[in-house]
Amino acid sequence: MARECAFCGKKAQYGATVSHAHNVTKKKRHPNLHRVWAKIKGKKKRILVCTKCLKSGKVEKA
Repeated sequence: MARECAFCGKKAQYGATVSHAHNVTKKKRHPNLHRVWAKIKGKKKRILVCTKCLKSGKVEKA
């Protein structure tokens, strides 16, 4: 199971940290996901949701 938001599809971002001496190291940033019980099509289901979707009211909690 991929760690991504069930509503907006937000998932990990990849990039690189570049130091002053131009040493490049790989970096992975994860979204702030929470596992919540939500109503989907009238049934309770446990899903992963990012905090932005939770705060905006896109998720109807069970």
